[in-house]
Formats: sequence, structure tokens, C-alpha cells
Amino acid sequence: MREDVDLGQLDAIWRLGGASYLPLRLILVAKLIDRYLDGLLADKADLSISQWRVVAQLAMLKQGTVRRMARQACVDPAEVSRAAALLERRGLVRRQENALDRRSATFSLTPAGEEHYLRFHPYWVRFSETLVRRIEATDRSAMEHGLTRIARELLSLLGQGNVQEPRAR
Repeated sequence: MREDVDLGQLDAIWRLGGASYLPLRLILVAKLIDRYLDGLLADKADLSISQWRVVAQLAMLKQGTVRRMARQACVDPAEVSRAAALLERRGLVRRQENALDRRSATFSLTPAGEEHYLRFHPYWVRFSETLVRRIEATDRSAMEHGLTRIARELLSLLGQGNVQEPRAR
């Protein structure tokens, strides 16, 4: 049930089509997140969103190829490749030849890249917490469950439906 909130410039489009337009609403929310995050990254980290995706993935995974990072972020490999090249020039990532596939280099963060990640990460956490601070824990859980189901359905529609169902505990 929609709260009676005025969404300003988004209000008319938000109401368009009612509940059956959930995908449009998800797109709008994603665009708002991108818009805010773009400014936050520019101000606090001197990174673009695509560069942040590479830095954040490498901080968590320790290494990755362009193809793998692009697949995980659902973006075009060319976007990841450009971001990784810029980060390499800035000394934030290291490119290493991939012994398994010479056409696909492996990237990892340099010590400067790790430091850059650690400096920005608290801003990311604060931003994430701010987005959900007024949402009850049960609603957050339901939202997480619903978004996971939507993601699984989309992967299936895209022919990548080999996602495992969760195991009963």
C-alpha cells in the first residue's frame, strides 16, 4: 500500500499504471540512486560509478577479470574495461596476465586502491543505512525477499535461470 507521500517531479510517473508498473518504479529508484551516488563518489572519492564498481568488487573478491566483473554487475564489459584501464593509469588497480586465458587479464587492487576503497567505504555504508533507516526491519526483510525473487525471475527470462533455490534450514 502506497503511503500518501508527494514525490514531487516523480509523483505523476510514479502513479502511472498502478502496481503493475513496478519495473518502472524500480528503474526510477535505480536512477535516483545512481544520481546521488555519482555526486557522492565525485565529491568523496574522485571516482565514477563504473570505477567504484570495479574497486568495490576487487576489494571484496581480491581479483577479477573484466568479463567476470561485468557479469556480476550486469553491465557491459566495455564499461568495466574502460574503468579498469583508468584505474590502472591512476595506480589504483594492477593488471596481471591471466595464465588460463591470455586475452583476459586479471585485475586486483594496489595498496593505493585498497586505501582508496577504505576511505570511501564509510560513506557507502552511511548512504546505504540512510536509504533504509525509516523502513521497519520486517519490511526490509520482505523487500529483500521480493527483490531476490524478482532478480531470480529476470535471470530466468534472460536465459540465465540456473540460479539455485534456497535450501530449507
